[in-house]
Amino acid sequence: MRLFLDTNVILDHALVRSTGQPYEVKQLISWAYENRINLIVSAGSFYTFAYVLEKSGIVKDDLKAILKKYLSIIDIANTSKETFLNGLDSTFSDLEDSFQYVTALQEQCDYLVTSNLRDFNSSKRDKIIVISPAEFCDKVIRNKKA
Repeated sequence: MRLFLDTNVILDHALVRSTGQPYEVKQLISWAYENRINLIVSAGSFYTFAYVLEKSGIVKDDLKAILKKYLSIIDIANTSKETFLNGLDSTFSDLEDSFQYVTALQEQCDYLVTSNLRDFNSSKRDKIIVISPAEFCDKVIRNKKA
């Protein structure tokens, strides 16, 4: 199973942000360590992730160690000019979200996991399941019990 993580998801986890779902993301990362799921992020997300961590006071060798730890379980999506052109031609009002969505489709992900569902809420975006970390965890746990 392939999960595309929106930027906010990995930031929620790394910074344990109370505005997100860091504990549910911890479960996703645990499943990735166990090779039960594949986690993918865009290169843009990873750039932003590194930048925000550094601005949060994590620097030099500590920053590199954290980034390498995440890269040991998270794959970086390939991005092409076509990805951006498709995002620009989409109906999204937020360009960054359009790039994320198109990248997730290009990577043939089963889910796009985000803490910001409202920006992905549209009947035209039915090619991939957009879900919160908590909803995904609940769905997986519920399916295990069935």
